[in-house]
Amino acid sequence: MRDFIFIMVFSVVLLFFAIYPAIKIVEIFSKNKKLSQRTYNTLTIIVTIVIALIGGLFLRYF
Repeated sequence: MRDFIFIMVFSVVLLFFAIYPAIKIVEIFSKNKKLSQRTYNTLTIIVTIVIALIGGLFLRYF
C-alpha cells in the first residue's frame, strides 16, 4: 500500500512535465492517421497519464 501511495505522489508531480511529450507523441499519430478532436484530446490525456505513471515507477524503484 505504501509503494502505491509513493508512486501516485510521484506521478501527480510528473503530470505537468508529461504534457508536452504526450502532445508530441499524439501529433505523430495524428500525422499518420486523421484523428477527430475528441479522439486527439482523449489520446493526449491517456498518454499523459501513462507517461506520468511510468515516471513515477521509475522514481520509486530506481
